Amino acid sequence: MKNEDYAIRKIRSGIVIDHIQQGKALLIARLLGLEELAEEHRVRISIGLNCDSPTLGKKDIIKVEDWGLTERQLNYVALISPYATINTIKDFKVIEKRSVTLPKMVEDVVICPDRFCITNHEDVVPKFYVVKTEPVTLKCHYCEIEFHGKLIKFK
Repeated sequence: MKNEDYAIRKIRSGIVIDHIQQGKALLIARLLGLEELAEEHRVRISIGLNCDSPTLGKKDIIKVEDWGLTERQLNYVALISPYATINTIKDFKVIEKRSVTLPKMVEDVVICPDRFCITNHEDVVPKFYVVKTEPVTLKCHYCEIEFHGKLIKFK
């Protein structure tokens, strides 16, 4: 691929979240707080929507200069787009490439959709088990409700 074929320019160092499910990059950017990161710390961020992909057809991509992801942030990405990859960039080269992995359990990331669940009324940390990967399906540790898709709401 020639350099002029890139829709988003290369970055010197930072991370690239690649192979994001089409239409999910803006949700990921919101959950990761990228707008605030750009405003407060003047970090350069590029978001590509509906980019061509030989394997996916269409994909989204996020590039963030001079930044890394925490475990909690990796969980957000994995829950939203389980086939995404994280590339660590240094001196314009990929030094590490890894796929996100769905954890067996997530804590304090998702809100239980059962309005009667204790997590929605008491000061307890919400915990959910990943019971299925396609589609991503979660089960509440407390009320044991299973849910997926648009019912997955993030804190």
